Amino acid sequence: MSSPSPAPPPDPTATSVAATEPEAAAPAFRFRAWNLLLLVPLISLITPLFNMTEPRLAGIPFFYWFQMAVIPLGILCTLAVHLITRRADEEGTR
Repeated sequence: MSSPSPAPPPDPTATSVAATEPEAAAPAFRFRAWNLLLLVPLISLITPLFNMTEPRLAGIPFFYWFQMAVIPLGILCTLAVHLITRRADEEGTR
């Protein structure tokens, strides 16, 4: 009866288990200058800045038409931040 043959030496080109583990997750929040655009819609919450009737636009007091103008402006700012930061997140550059 012959003795069992010794195990072959490990393959140096094989990857170890530690090398295949995912890297540590990036922090959940990183500051980006684009995120400052999200502050623009908050201007409509500072009522003393636009609490006036003049100038009028088509007979509508400033107080009302300014609020209506901030809505599409806020949508555009939010959309811009989403599109720009989404592209960076998909590339993995958080």
